[in-house]
Amino acid sequence: MSFISVTNITNFQPLQAIVGQEVEITAAVQPSNATNRNIVWSIVSGSGTIRQQGTGANARFFLTATGTGTINVRATIANGVAQP
Repeated sequence: MSFISVTNITNFQPLQAIVGQEVEITAAVQPSNATNRNIVWSIVSGSGTIRQQGTGANARFFLTATGTGTINVRATIANGVAQP
């Protein structure tokens, strides 16, 4: 089987979160048959935490705002493709 790299991360929508409540963050990996489809989420700026539930392709991610204002998150894949 050949390695198929990720070319883009799409379908991430801006969210509104209330301080202290979790919201699920999602995105789609392109192409859909990429070898490594595991998204790694990180907070670039703002006050919040990210919690992972599950592992691998079945993992789900939740953002909790811990303060008021804007939180910027980044989705990355091991091959370096990112979308803020």
